[in-house]
Amino acid sequence: MSNINIKTGKDIIAKELTALRCSVNLAQQASCTRVEQAIDAYPFTAQARNAADELIGYVSAFSDEVFVTMVGELLVHPDYQRRGIGTALLKRVVLRYPGTPIQAYSFDDALPFFTRQGYVSSEQVKRVILDNRTAMNESVIAWATA
Repeated sequence: MSNINIKTGKDIIAKELTALRCSVNLAQQASCTRVEQAIDAYPFTAQARNAADELIGYVSAFSDEVFVTMVGELLVHPDYQRRGIGTALLKRVVLRYPGTPIQAYSFDDALPFFTRQGYVSSEQVKRVILDNRTAMNESVIAWATA
């Protein structure tokens, strides 16, 4: 992870986050204003930047600091995956909300990453109800706190 800077804070440009989301095939049509609103909505964000100061990783989270911390997004540009960046970003969430169980919705291809971090997949399948009246099943990844 040499030449990679991980820091917390919201000094992220919406176009940067949109480009990162596109790199991991999460592109959604959203105006920069909407992306900025999404960044602002999370009380905690951290980012990873390369030596050229390009955004290569991002995590967002919110928590009640008692019962649950939810990871909103954890993204690492494909060219930088498997270098410890996702682990470092997730660790920032754990450090910010110590002792609070952490949960994340995960795509199947991200399950190995969370498993390597010590997370376990829930036996239950949760149903997420979307505002457009459609539903999708997602596996919930929950961190078992000691």
